[in-house]
Amino acid sequence: MFDIHNHILYGVDDGIETIEESVEILKEYKNHGIDTVFFTPHVNHPTVKTDIETIKKHYEILKEKAEEIGITTYLGSELYLQPQNKEFIPIKDYFVLIELPTTIYPVYLLDKIFDLQLEGYEVILAHVERYQWLQSNKSLISKLRRMNVYFQMNLEYINDDKYYLKNNLIDFIATDYHGKKRKPIDFSLFEKYKDIVEKGKKILKI
Repeated sequence: MFDIHNHILYGVDDGIETIEESVEILKEYKNHGIDTVFFTPHVNHPTVKTDIETIKKHYEILKEKAEEIGITTYLGSELYLQPQNKEFIPIKDYFVLIELPTTIYPVYLLDKIFDLQLEGYEVILAHVERYQWLQSNKSLISKLRRMNVYFQMNLEYINDDKYYLKNNLIDFIATDYHGKKRKPIDFSLFEKYKDIVEKGKKILKI
């Protein structure tokens, strides 16, 4: 199994702060059958300041620790989509995980997605359940799907979902884990929704 969205790369954003805690949670991942982890720290976020070089430096250090535990890792980022985007780190070189404002529809959304696709990226929309303006706009959901945008849902919301799962719209599930300050991970949900896990593996070719 794998986790495509989390903030367990230490000391780079609003997630885990120390390498010791990163190693601790990676061991917990391994004990629960997760052997592939994609690190996705924030970039271009209006309130969480991050630095690409620090992210890459800390990844190289943690990657070695993860290999000792028996976990394969990839480095990516969670790009806060804005009219002007700074540098970001694509997942496996051609997937880009994006997040959006939660309360107001970003009028630039479709244009920016199209721009990313023109550059050769495949787009994954992070924690799709958070965007109330999206769930109430079924035509926009259909348009995003026609544009081949993938939807990711956080584990903590999946049992309460009333729309996306019912309509087979979720391509990835993930922890979005930020450390012990947030809710603990219910790892059993990866097994419960193993069909989505398998769908995600095929998309990522892992």
